[in-house]
Amino acid sequence: MQSIRTIAAACAAFWLLGAVPPARADPPTVADFLEGPALSAASLSPSGRYLVWTVHEGDESAVHIRDLQEGTVSIMGAGSSREHFGGVFVDWIRWKTDDRLLIGLTRLELRRFRGREDGSVRSFTFGQSVLSLARDGSGMVALKAPGAEDAAPGEVLDTLRDDPDHILMSYRDRHDRLNVARVNILTGEAARTVEGHRRVLDYITDRNGAVVGRIAYRGATGRIMLMEALNPDGAWSEVFRLRRNEIRDLPDYESLGATDQPGKIYVAVRPDAPDGESTAGVHIFDFTTRTMGPTIWRNPRYDVSGIVLDADSLELVAGCYWADIYRCDFTDRGENALMTGIRRFFGDSWSVSVVSQARDGSRWLVLASAPNNPGQYYIFDVAERHMEFVGSIYPRLPEPALGVMERVDYAAADGEALFGYLTRPPGAAVGAPLPLVVMPHGGPEMRDYLTYDRWAQFLATRGYQVFQPNFRGSAGMGKAFAEAGYREWGGRMQDDVTAGVEHLITQGLADRSQICIVGASYGGYAALQAGATQPDLYRCVVSIAGPSDLVAMMSWERSEAGADSDRYDYWLKSIGDPREDRERLDAASPLRRAADWRLPVLLIHGEADDVVPVSQSRNMDRSLRRAGKDVQLIVLEDAGHSDWSTRQDTTALTEVEAFLGRHLPAAVAAASGSGVSAAEASPVD
Repeated sequence: MQSIRTIAAACAAFWLLGAVPPARADPPTVADFLEGPALSAASLSPSGRYLVWTVHEGDESAVHIRDLQEGTVSIMGAGSSREHFGGVFVDWIRWKTDDRLLIGLTRLELRRFRGREDGSVRSFTFGQSVLSLARDGSGMVALKAPGAEDAAPGEVLDTLRDDPDHILMSYRDRHDRLNVARVNILTGEAARTVEGHRRVLDYITDRNGAVVGRIAYRGATGRIMLMEALNPDGAWSEVFRLRRNEIRDLPDYESLGATDQPGKIYVAVRPDAPDGESTAGVHIFDFTTRTMGPTIWRNPRYDVSGIVLDADSLELVAGCYWADIYRCDFTDRGENALMTGIRRFFGDSWSVSVVSQARDGSRWLVLASAPNNPGQYYIFDVAERHMEFVGSIYPRLPEPALGVMERVDYAAADGEALFGYLTRPPGAAVGAPLPLVVMPHGGPEMRDYLTYDRWAQFLATRGYQVFQPNFRGSAGMGKAFAEAGYREWGGRMQDDVTAGVEHLITQGLADRSQICIVGASYGGYAALQAGATQPDLYRCVVSIAGPSDLVAMMSWERSEAGADSDRYDYWLKSIGDPREDRERLDAASPLRRAADWRLPVLLIHGEADDVVPVSQSRNMDRSLRRAGKDVQLIVLEDAGHSDWSTRQDTTALTEVEAFLGRHLPAAVAAASGSGVSAAEASPVD
C-alpha cells in the first residue's frame, strides 16, 4: 500500500466518481457491460463517522476514506498494473474499529526471464494477503493463520466486535483441513483454536465469536451438505442437511447471522408441511439445545432472503424479501415509515437495502438499484432525513442508455396467476411490437426480478424487447409454487412460458413472426424444448449450457453424485425417475426430436461444466447435424457452468448478438431520451 494523502471533501475525484456520463448516440458496448465495478466495498465505521470504499479504474485501485464530520477524504493507493498484467487489487475492506481497517488484497506479479530460443518468457505469481492497518495507513501488519500458505493466508471468519485486538480466521493447512485461528491484528500472532477436517467448508459463530457450528459435506462426491453443531466434548453432530440445486445452495435451513444471545443464530427455514405456511421465514436455532424456535418473521407471499439487525444489539429489526423489487419490512413502525419514505424518494422500480449502519443508528449506507441502474451508494442521515449521493457502481452504464423494465401479469392455460418482466429498448415507443426475445431463467428453482439484468439490458440495447417469465417451479414465492414445477420439465413449466408469450401477442406487445427464445441452464433446456415443440412460435433458439437429453442427464447425475445422495434425490423429484418415467423423459427431451427440427439453433457450452456436462450440447449438435439442420456449437475452453471470465462472457454475448442479428434483425436502439435519476431528486422528507 502506498502512503496516505488527505484532500478536501470537494475533491472532484470523490464527487465525480459516480457522476452519470452524458447520454451517447450509440448503445453501450460489450466491454461496457462486462466492465468491473468502479466502486466497491463501501461501509461505515462503527461510529458512523467514517466511510470507506474502493475505487477501481482500469488496472488500478485505491482505498478512499471520508471523514463525514470534518469533510475530508483520504486516499490510500493500493497499486497499479505492471505492463499488461500484474499489480495489487483490493478484494474487500472491513472496519475492525473506527481507527483500524482490515483489507484483503490479491497480488498478480509479472516476472520476466530469458527463454532458450526466442527471447523473454513471461511468468506470473499469484497470491493473496490480509492486512491490518490504521486508518491513516500506518501500523501495517500482514495477518496469516498458523500453517496457512503464503498465497492463502486464510479468510476472516469473525471480526470479534467486542475484542479490539483480535479476529478469527479460517484457513486450510497443508493437510487441506479447514481450521480456525485467533489472530492478533496488532502483532500478527496467531494460534489455532479449532482443528477442522478436509470435508469442512465453513464455520458459524455466535455474537461472542464462539464457533458453534460448521458446514461440511459427507461422501466421496461432496454432494451431501450438512450443518453440524459443536458438542461440549469437541465432537460434532449433524443437525440438518442442506439441499443443493444446480449451481447454488437452496437450503431448507440457511444461516442469516448471530442473534443477541450466545449459541443462537437466525436462520431461514422452508416449511415441511404441505399446507399452512408455505414461504420461508426467520427462526432462531439454538446450537446448545439443538432446537428450532417458532417463526419470528415471515412474509405470506415471498420467501425471506435477508434480514437487518440492529448494529449494536443484533436484535432483528427487519425482514427482507424479493417481491418485484427487494424490500425490507421493519418491525418498528417509525423505522418502517422511514424506509417507506426512502423507497418513495427512489421510486417504485428501485430496490433499496441498508448495507451498513453506525452502531448508534445515526447513519445508514444505502445501496439502491433499478432495472436501468446497476447500483448507487448513498449516505442517509437519520436525524436530518437527508440522502447524500456517494457514487455509481457502474458509471459506464448510465440510466438513459438502458432499457425500461415493467411487470407483466398473465394467466396460465389452467388459470394460474403468473407474472414476468418485459424490458424494452431505451427510447422505444410505448406499445410498439418490437422483435421479442423470450428468456426463461435457470434453476429451475430460481426466479427473475424487477432489477438490472445484464443479458436483458444487453439485448434491449440491441433493439430487442426481452420477456422473462416466472413460471411454476420458480423460487422465492413459497414451497408450493416451487414444487408445482416438479416433474413438469417440458410440461406445465413449458406451458407457463408459452402462456406469457401468447399474452404479449394478444396485448399487441409482440409480433408472432418476430420471436426467438434464449436461455441458460434450465432456461437453455426450455429454449431447446420450445424449438422442438413450437417451431411456429419461434424463429430461432439459443441454448447456453442447457440439457437436451433428460435420461442421459439423470444417468450422469447418478454417476456423479451417487444413487443415494441428496443431490440425486432432488433431481428425481424435479425431473423424474429414468427407469419409471423413461417414456415421459424421452418425450420431454429435445434431442429425441432432432429429425423433425426446423429452427436455426445456437449452442454455447463450457468445456469444464460440472453441472450440465458439455456432452449435452455436443450430442444435440451431432444429432442436428446428422439430420441436416442449421446448428452452431461453440464450446468455451476451460469454462464452467457459470462465473465465466471476461473473455468467455465476451464470446457468448458477441455470438448471441450476431446469431440474433441474422435470424431476428432489429434496429439498434440509440441511448436517447431524457430523464431524472434518483441522484438528482429531492431529499427524503
